[in-house]
Amino acid sequence: MNAKQLQYAPDSFAKQFATLSPFSGKVVSLSDIDDPFYKNGLMGPGAAISSNSNTVISPFAGKVINISPLDYAIDIQSSAGLKCKIKYGGDTTHLLGAQFVSSLKRGEQIKPKQVLFTVNAAWLKQRGVSNTCALTILNAQALIGVLRTHQKFVEAGEDTLLTLYL
Repeated sequence: MNAKQLQYAPDSFAKQFATLSPFSGKVVSLSDIDDPFYKNGLMGPGAAISSNSNTVISPFAGKVINISPLDYAIDIQSSAGLKCKIKYGGDTTHLLGAQFVSSLKRGEQIKPKQVLFTVNAAWLKQRGVSNTCALTILNAQALIGVLRTHQKFVEAGEDTLLTLYL
């Protein structure tokens, strides 16, 4: 498990930052998903959501750092400098980006709740790809820690998925 992943809010901190859920569904631990990089905390602390939703939205305002259709993933940076990776499904490289649609480009500004990309969840499930969307913090070294929501289900753009403590 990632050392920055908290079970409870820290006793003292200078600032906290709420990150909205990019996806609607059931909240699951990163340790419960198929991808070994996420499962072992190599992509940073975070959380995952299991759902049949097709739309992934921005959890905050910022800009696009990278879009990787082969991995069904996007890296974004908040205006405060927070870097996140949002990835749909487990191993998707063999699908060559099929059923992944994003009109965004690297460097483009994004607003909270803006659509980042869409996927065809039913098509992916037929090909054995889990309907799980992970959000991880790529530059967590500057944080005290990251606390995953205690809610069992979250609504995209409405509920907080992660609270970050500085």
